[in-house]
Amino acid sequence: MEFKNEFLLTGTPDEVIAKFADVPLMASFLPGASVGLVQPDGTYPATLTVAFGPKRLNFKGTLMQRVTPAEHAGELSGTATGDVRGARMAVKLRYSLREGGLQKNRIVTRVDMVSEAQLTGVLAEFARTGGAVVTEALLSEFSRRFGEHMASGSAVAAPANADNTLSAAALAGAVGRSFWRRTVQAFQRLLRRGKGPD
Repeated sequence: MEFKNEFLLTGTPDEVIAKFADVPLMASFLPGASVGLVQPDGTYPATLTVAFGPKRLNFKGTLMQRVTPAEHAGELSGTATGDVRGARMAVKLRYSLREGGLQKNRIVTRVDMVSEAQLTGVLAEFARTGGAVVTEALLSEFSRRFGEHMASGSAVAAPANADNTLSAAALAGAVGRSFWRRTVQAFQRLLRRGKGPD
């Protein structure tokens, strides 16, 4: 799956690219994600929790960040394995920054993002049904949190939801209740089938 997203952030491209280089900070903007300390090889241990009501899918894996400050661009990539049979993912997020002019007398930067996700095993079916909706909602929440952080001039991570997951209410409002119910049902079927041995 490939997704494209663009949004505006308060600040110059130099200021924004410095934020992108901070992997723990970036993880705080993505619901359900967290990272540990950087390893000698430059990777970060990472976890991701995806929740639909009481059903949750937990992933563990690694992240790698490559930033080119002079070009105001970079790439964040990672792989992870879920806690149900055959649930694996590989994600690559490329971003580039450019000046966005002035907004309310403040300099803004335009962020262009292209994300690619490969879901295998029991996740493959879900990718065809609700995967696009979930990914777009996660990216939307990421850009919202990032935007609030830059607008506030904060030097610390963005405040997370109580359990740091994307709320069901936000998804339902974004895609419609009927489609939301079908997405939840597909996710729950996936988890039931995935509890067997690998």
